[in-house]
Amino acid sequence: MNVLAKLFTPAGKKFYDLFAKVAVNLGNMADYFVAYIPVSNRPERKSILDKIELLENKNDEVTHRLFVELGKNFITPLDREDIHYMASSLDDIADFIWGTSKQMYYFDIWGQNDPTAIVADNLVHYVGHLKIAISRMSEHKGIHMQTETLEKMRGIVATSDSIISRALGGVFKVGAETVETIKLSDHYNVLLNLNKKCGDVINVLEAMIIKYA
Repeated sequence: MNVLAKLFTPAGKKFYDLFAKVAVNLGNMADYFVAYIPVSNRPERKSILDKIELLENKNDEVTHRLFVELGKNFITPLDREDIHYMASSLDDIADFIWGTSKQMYYFDIWGQNDPTAIVADNLVHYVGHLKIAISRMSEHKGIHMQTETLEKMRGIVATSDSIISRALGGVFKVGAETVETIKLSDHYNVLLNLNKKCGDVINVLEAMIIKYA
């Protein structure tokens, strides 16, 4: 039985449903992240930050359920390692959205139309394609359609990587104060790690498609 057929079994659908919940949760986190960045009022920022933290905690709960189901089911729709890596990689994205948001709050980093805002917009589009990729697994869509979706996701990650790298390089050229330089340098490195986790999810999805084709 191929991977798509297995995902349509009751056990397989259970894993798919949990992955779909994680994707929806990431979409909500990304939306709040976009709304959070241009806000300068600290009480308002804290209110949005609390919402992001709540969603991150919710994501931890769903990820835990995935691991529980993995331990309970002897027969799984995918290799156990693939399910574990996929769940961990998606959870890492949630952790880094929360971590980046928290860092911006305590470092007092905000601003509209800056590199972080552009990367956040890209993240929203990335998660939109991620939802499609997970949905197509349950709908028995073929490799060609999945590959097109992953190519779009990879393009978004590559674009964000270039934006962050240029911003990181610019930090040391504008003659900013030392404290500001350290803050922005650390911030862009965290943003790079968030983007790298997005790339990790693409890699595991791609490997799963090749393995189970």
